[in-house]
Amino acid sequence: MNITPAQWLAFAVGACAVLSGSSAAAQLTQLFGGAVAGQIAAGAGLLGGLLAIPLALLTGQSGQVKAVAAMPGVEKIETNNQANATLKALAADDNQPKVVTAK
Repeated sequence: MNITPAQWLAFAVGACAVLSGSSAAAQLTQLFGGAVAGQIAAGAGLLGGLLAIPLALLTGQSGQVKAVAAMPGVEKIETNNQANATLKALAADDNQPKVVTAK
């Protein structure tokens, strides 16, 4: 199984959400005491929010097209005249040789 960077970030955001959630408060308090539990929850909430920023970028349309183009076995992704601005820009980008405009 190949796990993408976006999936790793999603796992991390999910773990932070669990640690910062109210249901974890009792367990964290039991394990670490009230003061430390609060710090863990606050830190996890902050980290989860920060990790969500690159996750949003990686899961956008251009990120998804780039990820598919990078997969082994994909020869090219062909766009046509109905492509939106994002796909047209990728097809014109010399750094994305597998994304092309149909002739």
